[in-house]
Amino acid sequence: MKKIVLFFLVILILSCSKQDKNENPEEIQTLNIYAVDVFLNEDFYENIIPIFTKIFKCEVNITKFPNALSMLEKAISEKDSTDIDLLFGIDNTLLFLAGKDSLFIQYESKNLHYIHEDLIFDKKHQINPVCYSNIAFNYNSYVISDPPITFGEMQDGKFKDQIIILDPRTSSIGRAMLYWSVAAFGRNGYGHFWRSVKENVFSIFDNQNDAYNAYLAGEAPMIIGMETTPIYHIQHDNTDEYKSTIPKEGGFKFIVGVGILNSSQHKYYARKFVDFLLSREFQEMITEEMWMKPVNKRIKLPVDYEILPQITKDYTNKLSTRQTRWQYNEWIAKWKRIMLK
Repeated sequence: MKKIVLFFLVILILSCSKQDKNENPEEIQTLNIYAVDVFLNEDFYENIIPIFTKIFKCEVNITKFPNALSMLEKAISEKDSTDIDLLFGIDNTLLFLAGKDSLFIQYESKNLHYIHEDLIFDKKHQINPVCYSNIAFNYNSYVISDPPITFGEMQDGKFKDQIIILDPRTSSIGRAMLYWSVAAFGRNGYGHFWRSVKENVFSIFDNQNDAYNAYLAGEAPMIIGMETTPIYHIQHDNTDEYKSTIPKEGGFKFIVGVGILNSSQHKYYARKFVDFLLSREFQEMITEEMWMKPVNKRIKLPVDYEILPQITKDYTNKLSTRQTRWQYNEWIAKWKRIMLK
């Protein structure tokens, strides 16, 4: 943490001499951020934000949201009247919606050339990627000794009532699972997959926290989530009880990003904040503070991450933003007919 604080001090001090023409250096500014709660932690509040505040003589106000969709919808509803500068936690499942209404400015961070090309999910550079993880099925290895390794095995009757899933209408993880199924099985085949796996679904949750708490409480031994989540339990609980599996047919990346609102009155500060999130120093924190993977290709993953399953095929970019925009409502409607009747 000392390393990151020192780095942050340096970049902020070097930046203090510049001001956007709409920002008065004699006034105390406030950088307002909407953020998805699940991606933040105490170090973020206790160490990073106070340094930013001290050097810039700038206040930072963070409003937390339970999920990315509610955050994005709030920003869209406010649009021109909002005093929010940044949205942190917008993911690739919402790009079709985030790109509408001229909500974000285009910003190609100076650190983008360090980012893996296939992780830059917004080619207009309105949303910059920050971290990612492959979608996976997390399972309790004390209960399930022989986890499904294909989509076909997931449909096996031995897993009846054992899988917790998330509602794609309210959860980004649930939405990613829906996209994954469409990409893997096609427009006509994904419905068959959901029908086949329905009997194995224990419950459908609206949000990730409630779903994961049910999983940890032992209500069901398997849950849709991120491949990297078991690393948290290794590092904090000193247990390898929880593991993850990705079907051999291929995987789907869940990529989390940040965007600067077009209505922001503090675009200079906002740009510096985005640059910092993509910097090597912040990216090095992600594996142990956010339990995801850094997008910065200079970062070497810790040894703990070597246990994660490998994907044989990547379906992440198979669905275009245009296709998602046109067919999203159709996918949701079919999912509802199958899973909620």
